[in-house]
Amino acid sequence: MSEHAAEPHISLPTRALVLSTVGTDGALYAEPIFVMSALLGHSDKAVRDCLARLANEGLLVRDAGRGRGASYRVTAAGRAAIESDIGWAAYAHRVDAGLEPWDGWWHLTAFEVPERRRAARDALRRLLVELGAAPIQSGLYVHPHDLFDLVSQLAEHLEVPDAVRSFVTPSIRTGLVAAQGGEPTDDDPAEFAKRIWPLDELADRYGVLERKLASIEADADRLGGEQLAAAMFAAASETEAVHRDDPLLPAQALPADWAGSRARRAFMAAHAAVSARSELYRNSHSMSSFVAEIVRSLDETSEKFWQRWWPRFLDAYRAKLPPAATGLAQRD
Repeated sequence: MSEHAAEPHISLPTRALVLSTVGTDGALYAEPIFVMSALLGHSDKAVRDCLARLANEGLLVRDAGRGRGASYRVTAAGRAAIESDIGWAAYAHRVDAGLEPWDGWWHLTAFEVPERRRAARDALRRLLVELGAAPIQSGLYVHPHDLFDLVSQLAEHLEVPDAVRSFVTPSIRTGLVAAQGGEPTDDDPAEFAKRIWPLDELADRYGVLERKLASIEADADRLGGEQLAAAMFAAASETEAVHRDDPLLPAQALPADWAGSRARRAFMAAHAAVSARSELYRNSHSMSSFVAEIVRSLDETSEKFWQRWWPRFLDAYRAKLPPAATGLAQRD
């Protein structure tokens, strides 16, 4: 045990635990969920209720058995709910490894949707924020990478195909920025990014996560296999939660020694340590496939990675669009 290591704090909602145990084949087995949930302080009833809710929501379908002996399979909607997290995590590791270089151009996405299509407008706004774009002003968003193809296809799905416009620029300035005395201006990508994305808050969250993962790795020999597995499942869920709020900017737009990169390195180290000592964790379909996807992505060219993930991202985001946002739903 390390001198300063503390007992890992384990906190994981039942819903996140259940969805994290879905394997690459779409199968889900109840028994490991009950074991893990007990370690996390959830009752058997909470697990049964959660599985029932997910089935009622159309995310899971029970294949066989009951209670602890039940097996489920994830539906298309359920897979969409977890698919993008895996892909963006793999992308984040690719960015850390320098496999997704940036050309230095900022991409602006604008949209204008009439009030009568407010649901579609709100859906586009949520989509852009989820993709990591930051608002410059009403209806105008910026990101280092081109989001236009994805956003425009989803706008077509929302039946507002002509609402989206795209622009590129090497420089953006916001407000009055000092340009004297050696002070950085908005022409500095890192300074501009710091002004419009909450990078300090993200760095703090990544710092907490990094320390938690380092504690798990340091105490891997001391903790029991089931407790290690529970701690790592919780850390994986927290990692995904931070990733969802991370715009995944290129290195040029981030502070030096970015906390997100350090946290991801800590995650891989903790994963290796826990896998070596916990059979329950080692046999987890979800975690083995999650890390296998990260490793696989690091051996691919950018073209190959996007060939695999582009249609999956498109399907995942399309599945999240509310039916009420579409023209078809409004006519009905």
